Amino acid sequence: MPWRNVLRVFEGVGVMERDYDVTVIGSGIGGLCAGALLAKRGYRTLLVESLDRWGGRLSTVEKDGYKLPTGAILLHRDGPLENIYREVGADFEVVNLPKTLHCRIEGKDYQMKLNNPLTLLKVISDLEISGGKLARLGGSLAAEIGKKKIQQTLGKGTKNPFARGARLNFREWLMQYTDNEVLHKIFDAIIVAVLVCHSWELPASEFFSYMTALGALADAGIAPRGNVELIQGLVEAIKENGDAWLSSPVRQIMVRKGEAQGIVVEKEGRDVTVISKVVISDTGPKRTVDLAGSDNFSRKYLREIRMRLRAGPAMLVLAASDAPLLPENAHFMVISGARRLVCAGDIALLCPDLAPRGKHLSYYCGYPLNSLVPMEVEWEKTQCQRDLEEHFPDITKHGEILHMGVHDVDSDFPGARAWPGYDMPPETSIKNLYNIGEGVRATGWSGTNKAATTAREVADMVAKTLDRC
Repeated sequence: MPWRNVLRVFEGVGVMERDYDVTVIGSGIGGLCAGALLAKRGYRTLLVESLDRWGGRLSTVEKDGYKLPTGAILLHRDGPLENIYREVGADFEVVNLPKTLHCRIEGKDYQMKLNNPLTLLKVISDLEISGGKLARLGGSLAAEIGKKKIQQTLGKGTKNPFARGARLNFREWLMQYTDNEVLHKIFDAIIVAVLVCHSWELPASEFFSYMTALGALADAGIAPRGNVELIQGLVEAIKENGDAWLSSPVRQIMVRKGEAQGIVVEKEGRDVTVISKVVISDTGPKRTVDLAGSDNFSRKYLREIRMRLRAGPAMLVLAASDAPLLPENAHFMVISGARRLVCAGDIALLCPDLAPRGKHLSYYCGYPLNSLVPMEVEWEKTQCQRDLEEHFPDITKHGEILHMGVHDVDSDFPGARAWPGYDMPPETSIKNLYNIGEGVRATGWSGTNKAATTAREVADMVAKTLDRC
């Protein structure tokens, strides 16, 4: 088959042709950012999404007047994500979170400033709880979290958690200084809430890399009228030099002689063949292999996927109420020592348009103890329910659970497609086929900033490839 950059839609005897340089599969924030960047740079781009709404886990659905997030709640400011919005000319309206972390420890609530994420480590270790400090780490911890020590830690296997000397997880790192279980639970709750894995699953180097690059939660916010409105700007940027299709599941990534040559996608009940020079997948590395066919990948690449990718499960509870369920001004709260819940927040407190007038919309995130095997779903839901009633007892009087979602390790939308440090590079072993978003390496970043970072990296690589064609 000769190489031609056209789209052919076979409908009876009719043929419609359009030029596309790039096909992007999936409209998660990674796919949207990559598509918008490439369209802005002049490459004709097609974005296809299997669902009937844009955004994947960064979208919004409406229920009883509430605008419910489908997964991700917090958006990162002043970094890779916002920079892409500015570059493509899309509006980025986000209400900043206050630079204060609420932390519930042994039933008591504390507030901590987030201006300096490195200092936060020592602030937590010096908390006065149960008549004394959590840990008397003194100068040892202060020195260890200094830049020099962190850089030394980062030098050990940041890119490869399987390398010799790179297997120290964060719990092991902290155990060098204290075995105080309360302190360990606090850090575990923070790590789970932000990085979607336990402290004993996270390479220590990845934790410090994240803290230094991102600045903890100090630069996060919420879309005031829901994520779906915010991401519409990226969709429009793509449409300025391409097309975007909803309700269009991809059936196959076409590969010939080791090179991606397009996709087969269902559109309006018919299979459509899209021929393009580059294919970008925001469906996760495992799903990309399924779509392209494992026989087309190298044994080395398939082995890496089997060994590295470890999904992170999560549970998301969304509750409506006619009175606040959380402590005053608790926009983001970490819960230490609960059965499953690790964080919570009242998003309508910051963005009242997300709920009917006078109502509150709060979220609660839970995480099972074991992320290597699928959950016992009903048991995990029961544990979350017990945590809710114990930590937020007013929920039984003033609240109503609108949604309790389970994002398991084997679902299409897990909490995370890979633990930090166990993700894959964006390149695959198939020429001109790339992965972006969750499950793709972007050291030091998480969430929306991680997806945006992978999108820019791949967009730059694709631009170089297309410029040579």
